[in-house]
Amino acid sequence: MSRSLPLAVLAALAIGPNWTPPAGYVPIGRSAVDTVRRQAIANEGPVAGFRISRSAIVSGYFSPRGLPPIPGQVTVSDEGMVLEPTEDLPARTSTISLAYTDNHDGASVYVFRVDAGVFETTAPGPLLDLPGHQIRVGPSKAIKVQTERYLVSARDSAALWKTARRITAGTYADSLYTLFGHPRASVGLMGKSGRLAGRLGEYIASRDSLALDPGRMIGETQLRHTLAHELGHRWQAKAKAQIKILWSDVRPIRDPKRYGYGDTEEHQAEAIAFAVNFLQTTARIRGDQAASLTLLDHYELLVPGTRIMVRYLALQPIYRNHPLRRALTASQDSAKRVVFVGSFRRTSKD
Repeated sequence: MSRSLPLAVLAALAIGPNWTPPAGYVPIGRSAVDTVRRQAIANEGPVAGFRISRSAIVSGYFSPRGLPPIPGQVTVSDEGMVLEPTEDLPARTSTISLAYTDNHDGASVYVFRVDAGVFETTAPGPLLDLPGHQIRVGPSKAIKVQTERYLVSARDSAALWKTARRITAGTYADSLYTLFGHPRASVGLMGKSGRLAGRLGEYIASRDSLALDPGRMIGETQLRHTLAHELGHRWQAKAKAQIKILWSDVRPIRDPKRYGYGDTEEHQAEAIAFAVNFLQTTARIRGDQAASLTLLDHYELLVPGTRIMVRYLALQPIYRNHPLRRALTASQDSAKRVVFVGSFRRTSKD
């Protein structure tokens, strides 16, 4: 894990009210307009049968298609394995295998590859004894395995434009614009070269614009993540000094198949998108804060740098009423010692 920057440093970097500067797996190399890549859908097939002495439940966190993790559990029985996230996902089958192990607070964390994502847990139990078996992803009571569907048809030009314009004109986009600024040019659709490269979106710095490809996205969550990732690139271009300070001591991504591996700029954009997702996800939680902060640990485990981005963004006015703001921005020193030593002002073009 990266060392936390002092809160005074975060405050000094904070975006002032007058200043302006949702991921897939397998990196595609560094590029000024690099983005999120869609993953191939796993081939369907029957769940392999096997015998074990008794059923078992392995709790952990599932990160589908490189998106932020959600709590889930794997149920292992003599009828097979079923992964049930707390969010609705189409039922499908995939092979589960151990990808790598990591360390968090002195405990071993096991990261298993499932489909185009990972399932991570500190107590793998029987999963370590069942390499290469197939797992059904989705509700255990699902009768039919379904194929994941794209958000819209790639052949429907009107639907592509409507979806791209809708996501950039809604309240979610407004929140991102408040944080990272509004591109000068209107959103466009991904060109042929971007599609051939497997991109879902790109930020085009030369004309300060975004291009999206909703026809190859699976679900609204991926669309929102792509938008946050690309606007994260815009922030990189507008606030290089801020990003550099925030990024000091952030460790690299461990997983060679996670987007941003070996590419600092893409890693940063992923951490920004993960941070936005975390703050949006926990904005309405009024219960146990410890559970939410534990969730942040799992974001950080998969994409290091998420925590420092969350702490930084939590200082912004848009999150002043966030239920976790005090916990996220607290420091060992008294909050009264925090001094805003600088601000950044919006230009007329931003």
